[in-house]
Amino acid sequence: MKICTLASSSSGNCTLVSQGDTHLLIDAGISMRRIVAGLKNAGLTPSDLTGILVTHEHGDHIAGVKMLVKHHHVPIFAPGVVAEGVCYVAPDAQRTLTPFQTGSELVLGELSVRSFPTMHDTPESVGYRIEFSGGTFVFVTDVGSVTDEVLTAACGADLAVIEANHDVEMLRNGHYPAFLKKRVLSERGHLSNDDSGRLAVALAESGTRTIVLAHLSRDNNTPRMACRTVARALCSIGAGDDVILAAAPPDDPSPVYIL
Repeated sequence: MKICTLASSSSGNCTLVSQGDTHLLIDAGISMRRIVAGLKNAGLTPSDLTGILVTHEHGDHIAGVKMLVKHHHVPIFAPGVVAEGVCYVAPDAQRTLTPFQTGSELVLGELSVRSFPTMHDTPESVGYRIEFSGGTFVFVTDVGSVTDEVLTAACGADLAVIEANHDVEMLRNGHYPAFLKKRVLSERGHLSNDDSGRLAVALAESGTRTIVLAHLSRDNNTPRMACRTVARALCSIGAGDDVILAAAPPDDPSPVYIL
């Protein structure tokens, strides 16, 4: 399995997961032009996509869906309430959209996909655990708190993309209005670097050996701060040398991670 983030920030998110002839996007929160460019960089076109898995309906996760389904008829997969939100923003998506129940298994080509519920300030949001015979990948961003469901789904993955949205003090002392700070810091907001470190520790203890930090805030975080905080947490359990740790670029494709 190959994993590459095409974009990862509060401005737009899109991740490519490939195994053989099966190619999935997790979210499409950047323009169709940027998605096409990212796919081309991987030797693919939109017609090669098996589908798009949607985590939730915020714009930085579905901004590119409308044009993709209009011009390329790409299949969309989303849990029921999220599917309704996608269709509201992109009515043409109804033609290619397959709603599913959170927690159910989807077999898409060579990959088995199972969603799990996450805590975020939307009517419904999910993360994804994706498996094939050679390994397991888990994707969990846009979560205000790490629930038992998240831990159960994430632990044991070989590679994990997890949120490290903000440094708490940087956020509290920053320019965001009070209501937005409260939202980000809430249990339905976003994970801080410290929260991400605690999740990374649980993952490392379960055998995860590659962790990619994602959805970093441009205003309230830096890749260096996020990696430093999470690395410190990993070192506290003696896993600092056992885990490959990186931060996903906000606007450009990441390196390709291979399972």
